[in-house]
Amino acid sequence: MIATTVAVAQAPRTFNVSDVIDLELLTHTEVTERLHSGWTSILLVTGGTEERGPQDVLGGHTIMAHRHADEIAKRLGKTLVAPVLPIAVNATGLREGTNQPGAIQMPADVFKQVQVAEIESMAMNGFKDIFLIGDHGGGQDEMKQAAEDEDRKLSSRGVHVYYVGDFYNKTHEDVDLYLYEHKLPIGGHGAMMETSEMLWMQPADGMYVRPNYKTVQFDPTGVTPEQWKTAHDARMRGETPQRGGGAGRRGQDPNAPPRVNNGVTGDPRPSTKEVGKDLAEITVNNGVNQIRKMLAERRGTSTQQ
Repeated sequence: MIATTVAVAQAPRTFNVSDVIDLELLTHTEVTERLHSGWTSILLVTGGTEERGPQDVLGGHTIMAHRHADEIAKRLGKTLVAPVLPIAVNATGLREGTNQPGAIQMPADVFKQVQVAEIESMAMNGFKDIFLIGDHGGGQDEMKQAAEDEDRKLSSRGVHVYYVGDFYNKTHEDVDLYLYEHKLPIGGHGAMMETSEMLWMQPADGMYVRPNYKTVQFDPTGVTPEQWKTAHDARMRGETPQRGGGAGRRGQDPNAPPRVNNGVTGDPRPSTKEVGKDLAEITVNNGVNQIRKMLAERRGTSTQQ
């Protein structure tokens, strides 16, 4: 009985290629088979490499973007995920005089050309619906421009290109609202959103988020929950285009605590895996819903599933 139990425990896991949705993990013949079976949609994903405090790893944007994209692809069906680009525009911490090394960035015009090259590669490969999504704020405009330019260029060949802006823009608004409703710290870099999501995603404790997230110092400047809610309600009424982080910063108060220059703005200490799962679900839903809406509009069909 013991020998049998050991043998079962050591049995290799079965690999099923039909479960693979990452382009880089398929062979070219397998991609050909997928295309012939109607797998003509692909997500072009941008992550990023930058500091997010002494507790969260530099590759957070890439890790989160990849995980979200895979889940979006699964829910959409017959959709693949291209290799995630780990470099975006305006990486946080990459400036002279800082002690926050590790970031990588590229100029905005170069980034746009990379997006164009990816799009045209996918079109040559045979994909018909190409979706651009990004987890980093820098580069969103360039992704949108590239998608619009290439859609005009390639549409005569039956190839359509889409910028999925809700993946980033709507998600940040929705996440802030979630944090407000759950009485958690709102906004910030390397704070609740990123730390919680990576806590949920990490395969081993401490791999993506170091245990010091519970005690890390942080820059206390930002908006109060009341200020954020007032600005949020105004945006919902269409009175202002800005998101919540701009006006009414507590750092302008001479009695506010001093800023801590370690890359963390906002309080990550209440982060949990459970919160991370909820926030990741917001991101995925926003991506799926916008893609379905854009496809329905393109094809003149209903989004009802």
